[in-house]
Amino acid sequence: MRTHEKVALAVLASTAVFAARPAAAAPMDPTPDRLYLDNPGLKQIGSPLSCQQVAANPNAALPSLKGQMPNNFPCLPNNVAWGNMMYELGHAIAPTAFHPARTTGFGGFALSLEANYAKINADQADSTGTQYWHQGTQGNPQPNGSFSTVNSGPDSVLQIYTLKARKGLPFGFEITGALGLIANTTLWLGGADIHWALLEGYRTGFLGYLPDISIGGGVRTLSGQQEFYLTTVGIDGELSKPIALADSAVLTPYIGVQRLIIYANSSIVNLTPSVDPVQQCGYAGQNVKDNPLAPGNTGQTVPGDPASKAWPKGQFDGSPVCKNELSNHAPNNSDFNNQSVFQKQTFNTWRGIVGLTYRYELLYLAGQFALDMEDASAENSGLAGGPMANGQPSTWALSGGRLWTLSLEAGVFF
Repeated sequence: MRTHEKVALAVLASTAVFAARPAAAAPMDPTPDRLYLDNPGLKQIGSPLSCQQVAANPNAALPSLKGQMPNNFPCLPNNVAWGNMMYELGHAIAPTAFHPARTTGFGGFALSLEANYAKINADQADSTGTQYWHQGTQGNPQPNGSFSTVNSGPDSVLQIYTLKARKGLPFGFEITGALGLIANTTLWLGGADIHWALLEGYRTGFLGYLPDISIGGGVRTLSGQQEFYLTTVGIDGELSKPIALADSAVLTPYIGVQRLIIYANSSIVNLTPSVDPVQQCGYAGQNVKDNPLAPGNTGQTVPGDPASKAWPKGQFDGSPVCKNELSNHAPNNSDFNNQSVFQKQTFNTWRGIVGLTYRYELLYLAGQFALDMEDASAENSGLAGGPMANGQPSTWALSGGRLWTLSLEAGVFF
């Protein structure tokens, strides 16, 4: 059985998780609480039950647990499935570096709408056999208005629409602010970029033959999701060469390379979302001195039941007090152990960029294609938090092929 201190933290987390569940959801909204692995201990003792069945009815599960407590068999976070989904979602929201090397110029300003179409491995199964986009997203609502437990048809391309404002600064610098949303979800994203043109604007002499050269970086982070935190940093370098056309029009092809760094972190997730541990427990406060039902005051782990296990009077540890008990007189508190967090991860990859911009007076149009230069597993193997093997968590690698993003932009340029 886990320590009472951990259970005390879990009850607070449980209350927050259930209170924060959204009233409405979209088909591609992430559902990390579905990304779990069954507890291998159940097979080891020959139990036919799953961790979800133990959580749903721990009292009925007791006979098949060979004298052990339900607390010993919580569901486990599937870090492999969660990590794969976070990598691809973080890749999709990454700063696009969607600009040529030349800046808007000192005092220049551009306002535009950017549309990004980012490929994901929608049907890919990871090394645990989990189709993480199927299992880890909401899916379409059923005729009765409820959602299924699996998304049978996740989008293969995420659509991200962003409003961007670019402002030129002295010494070849430019800053950008971005605010956008992901279609078919309730997720928002925001971020900022900085762009420094090392060489730009030369039209005559030797330097006039050289391309414009720039370096830059940006950051994007998600909002609208309480069960994880996802931020992507991009560092880029670009070459471009403007080509003057008739009637004040300028066509600018460019190429670049970008380094992506994706930071994924988890908050507390309830891996048995169909079970409310507070209600199942019959929560009666914490084991603190001011609570008359606390074991530290009554001397019993279950208030009002002298047959329950004795507890040292005067010992208060803040653990939850449960009025509901199992048939063996133990407190019915096992579902608090299904509050968990996923393994924190940092992912890295390189991608190449090719693009083209067209400017005519105030009008600005652009297109860009970004493609991974390496497989996802090239730099993202040996990751922590894999399934248990010989009593220890194993390491794992990202699954799936190379990802790409097609970007289109339209706006005005001052």
